[in-house]
Order: sequence, then C-alpha cells, then structure tokens
Amino acid sequence: MKFFPLLALAILIGFRSYAQIETPLVMFLVEQDRVSKETDSGKYYASPVHPEHKIFVSDDMYYRLLTPDDNVVAEGTLSMNGDKYMLEGKWTEYYDNGKTKNTGFYLHNKLVGSWQQYYPDGRLRSVCNYALIENKATYTCKAGNYMEYFENGHLKTAGMYKAVIDASMKDTVQVENPDTGQMTTKITSGDIPHSEKCGRWEYYNEQGELVKKEDL
Repeated sequence: MKFFPLLALAILIGFRSYAQIETPLVMFLVEQDRVSKETDSGKYYASPVHPEHKIFVSDDMYYRLLTPDDNVVAEGTLSMNGDKYMLEGKWTEYYDNGKTKNTGFYLHNKLVGSWQQYYPDGRLRSVCNYALIENKATYTCKAGNYMEYFENGHLKTAGMYKAVIDASMKDTVQVENPDTGQMTTKITSGDIPHSEKCGRWEYYNEQGELVKKEDL
C-alpha cells in the first residue's frame, strides 16, 4: 500500500511573544487510493482535506496542489522511501494572488537550510535556517540566524537560534501499523533536539528604531 503526502494549509504558531510565524507546508500522509484522473504525464488525486483543491503528481515525481482553476497552491519534488513518498529539494507555497508565501528545502521530509516567508505583496517577511540533528533519530530544528521584517520592509527582529537536546522533551511522529498498514501517531520522549534563542537579539519598531536588546 502506497502513501503520498497531502499538504495542508499553513497554520500559525507562536515564537514566544515576539512573532507569529507560519509553519511551512504542513504535510501528512494519506493513502494513494483517490485517483480521479490519469494523463500521459501523471495522475490527479482528490484532496480529502480541502475538497476545493486537487493534487497532481507527475510521472517524474513532481507534486502540485492545485485550485479548481489549476492555479498552483504548493509544489515541489518527491522521492520514494519504500512504499511512501517523501518531500525532497525545493518546495514553494503560494498566496491566492500567485506570489510566493513560503519557500525552502526538504531532505527526506525534514526542513533543511534557509526558509523564506513573504507577505502577500511579495515583500520578505522572515528568513530562518533549519539544521538536521542526528540523535537516535533524525530531527530538524531552527539553528542559525533569524530575521523578521515589517510589511514596510524595515527590520523587526534579528537574532540567532541554537539546537539543544533536552531529555524531557516529547515529540509526535508518524508510524505505520504493521497489522493494518495504516499510518498512526506515536509520542516519543527523551533526548529530542529543539530550538532556543541564543546570543544577541534585537527588536525594532516600524520606523526602524531599535527598541529592545537582549543577550541570551
């Protein structure tokens, strides 16, 4: 039984009290049994979560989430790992007006490298970096420089994250039930990397004036 990734619309998460940043390209797996149309270049699938959208996966493993008018909502490359598809390489999510919302890279479903988020008018909203951490399993978390901007283009926040391994942390992962082949969630704990602020952080107002500094 094969599974392929379905991209949900991005959701808001809080970065302490200073920013509201969207998680890029929320992904989960659904069974590959919803083929609605086949073409010479790939297959269309019905979206069980967003009925107004459809999914196209090309024969060369390129994924597009589409509106009924065939406007691209999100797109990127897939790879195979056993009987499951995985996100690889560059992925991009778009606003309704066609401008880029989020863009960055995946390695085996893990966020890696630099990710950029934009406002609907195309102005840069934030830049952050993700690192892969090997510790019993492979994790991804923010590590390195972080920059966030106001809609007028002025810098809002600048700082740095580091990866920290905490034995008390818990994580939710997807695993396959060997009896049914269905994907289910499992909570793991112990020595799970997570991100923490470090070094100098600076905060500015919309006029570009420095209003706060903190050293961590």
